[in-house]
Amino acid sequence: SKMVSNMISGGAAAGCAAIFTNPLEVVKTRMQVQGELARCAKEVKYRGVFHSLVTIAREEGVAALQKGVSGGVSYQFLMNTIRIGCYPTVKRMLGDDGTASTLNFSRQIAAASITGLGGAV
Repeated sequence: SKMVSNMISGGAAAGCAAIFTNPLEVVKTRMQVQGELARCAKEVKYRGVFHSLVTIAREEGVAALQKGVSGGVSYQFLMNTIRIGCYPTVKRMLGDDGTASTLNFSRQIAAASITGLGGAV
């Protein structure tokens, strides 16, 4: 059905996005930990996003930039399968007819809230 197709597409798109953004998640986490440990550590290992990417790839290999990717892909796939996949169906169920009206805007907000809640659970 169309809803199942939308759900698979939404989950797959989010999973792919997680693969491409995971290196930035790795860098963000390491820089946050470095900031927390700054009181104890004398040396700053990572001096920015680009420097962190290069340093991690050089010292640990490019694969290190994908550490934790399976968890990120799983999380994004499961959450967005519902959130993105069910949105068009819920919107239609609420009576959205595709016109640009204030009532349809309210229905779109309601559909986004319902599917967002479903994805968060």
